[in-house]
Amino acid sequence: MEEHLLKKRKRGVATTRAILDVAADLFARHGYDGVSVREIAQGAGIRESSVYNHFSSKADILETLYDEFIRLVPETRPCDAELDRMLEILQPEEILKNILFFVGKSVSGTLSSTALIISNEKYKSPRAADMYYRYVVREPAGYYERLFLKMIARGMIAPIDARMFAEQYNYVSITLTKEYIMAQYGLADAHDVVRSMIRTITFFCGLMKQQAGAQHETEETT
Repeated sequence: MEEHLLKKRKRGVATTRAILDVAADLFARHGYDGVSVREIAQGAGIRESSVYNHFSSKADILETLYDEFIRLVPETRPCDAELDRMLEILQPEEILKNILFFVGKSVSGTLSSTALIISNEKYKSPRAADMYYRYVVREPAGYYERLFLKMIARGMIAPIDARMFAEQYNYVSITLTKEYIMAQYGLADAHDVVRSMIRTITFFCGLMKQQAGAQHETEETT
């Protein structure tokens, strides 16, 4: 009896996962309003009525995807402890490249689809707009600000406006990440996007060096 219940529970979990994965893909491709519960059920290989055994509505599916995004997004970048380890042995450009490749490995499938959903729906949904500014714009910018402040504290870069650099770097990263997600849908060349990301890292590290040089010249003339 317990084994039967366990198998039933596992099937339920698997079905819930299938519904979320299919819905995320469909919402990203066609927009939330352009997808029906019937289409989600067909994609998941279940009856439409069975969807309601797992979610109360299509809106509930979307909210679950949003909640999952909030929970998982911080895990798509190295934690602060890992950053501290990298700061011991790597230069700024190498650290940013490591973060880039870490993110590239972590952001795929349903998570990247949800990011695309948020980006598309933010123009008409206050919930999506809040998600976008809070978890796509502000939270990552805060992450990079902490990183740049750590670099400044270790003397790896000269004192800069860490918040300004973090925000501008993140805004460019947002655009390139969208292109990377497009590549996953066959709408862009992934290799070209990665090359652009690496050039962006080189560019920003060069800016920080120029900032350091400008500050050094100012100090010499005063």
